[in-house]
Amino acid sequence: MTGTTLCPRCGAPIPWDGQAKTVNCPYCKIVVTPMVHGASPRQVAAMRSPSGGGMGVGCIIAAVVGLFVLVGVGVGAVVMLRAGASTASSAISISIAPPMPTIPAISGTTTSGTKLVATRVFGEEGDGAGQLSDARAIAVDMDENVYVADFDTLRVQKFDPTGKFVWIISVPKDEVGSNKTIWQMAVDTKNVLWVARTGGLLKYATGDGKAVGQVKGNYEDMYFKWVALDPLGNIATTHDARGDADLLLLDPNGKLKKRLKNKEAHGLAMDGSGNVYRSEDSVIEVVDTSGNVKSRFGSKKDKHTSSVSSLAIDGKGHIFAETSEGLNVFDQGGAYIKTLEGVRASRSFAISTKGNLFALDNNKISVFAIGALP
Repeated sequence: MTGTTLCPRCGAPIPWDGQAKTVNCPYCKIVVTPMVHGASPRQVAAMRSPSGGGMGVGCIIAAVVGLFVLVGVGVGAVVMLRAGASTASSAISISIAPPMPTIPAISGTTTSGTKLVATRVFGEEGDGAGQLSDARAIAVDMDENVYVADFDTLRVQKFDPTGKFVWIISVPKDEVGSNKTIWQMAVDTKNVLWVARTGGLLKYATGDGKAVGQVKGNYEDMYFKWVALDPLGNIATTHDARGDADLLLLDPNGKLKKRLKNKEAHGLAMDGSGNVYRSEDSVIEVVDTSGNVKSRFGSKKDKHTSSVSSLAIDGKGHIFAETSEGLNVFDQGGAYIKTLEGVRASRSFAISTKGNLFALDNNKISVFAIGALP
């Protein structure tokens, strides 16, 4: 029995050979021991035993993974995380993720929570190294290095996890239209920073900022605006020119797999399974890897999704959306959970694989520990 399960930290798919007692996430580098949700210690011991009915370790993972034990997260830490609903413990097949409802109902109530306080704040306005000028794009890698881009100065900068300036680069203008606007950035699992600068998706090594390639677009075919990546390197971006707005699904080499017509985006994100989350006006739409719409939620009458823009997804499937109400959190079915009080991310924000929130506002980066979410 072989299959694939999801990493409970970064959400990436992890291959499993049906025998190993632990699996390593190749993306965020943690060790995961899957266990059957709802099984008693005696049942787990029996399933692990060669004499336990002949089922072996393969039965430790159920049809939808319930509990995970994470080993190696910090010093001597053992953390139990829920990863979604489970089925009966006797099931042997494996599913990548819990099913998502088709157009889920959204509660009209507001869940208030404790006001978050930033654990650190860095950045200042200016045009020098380490200073920001109308910064609107932010990305975070797995080590929590931070990458920030000014909107139209062509400058991209790297800061270490403490906020110390590391390097600065100047992105070239668009070869076709001489456009210099940077809309969004993302970091892949191979230490490459992707910069969406209208006419191209530019690639830079995160270590030193050197250019390592690009996916070229043009005004007739691919005029890029947003960019999002999954852990396998698949790309979601938009073509936005001459009055149309299409969602493009690309493979890791930038080859077009699917074009979805009339899919304008105000924010774009991808989860570990390759699902694409697209915001438009007051609606969030979820598209699967084949380009099929899995679900849509929100409306102009729903204050929790009013004027939704920037999006991010954490490893547990929570959807984060900047709205006119504030930075709101939804579960993977689209149900409203809470508003993160005390957080301002009027320009952009990112969620690290460690579960911290990096909010960009007024040329400053504020870092928040989100804490446990339902």
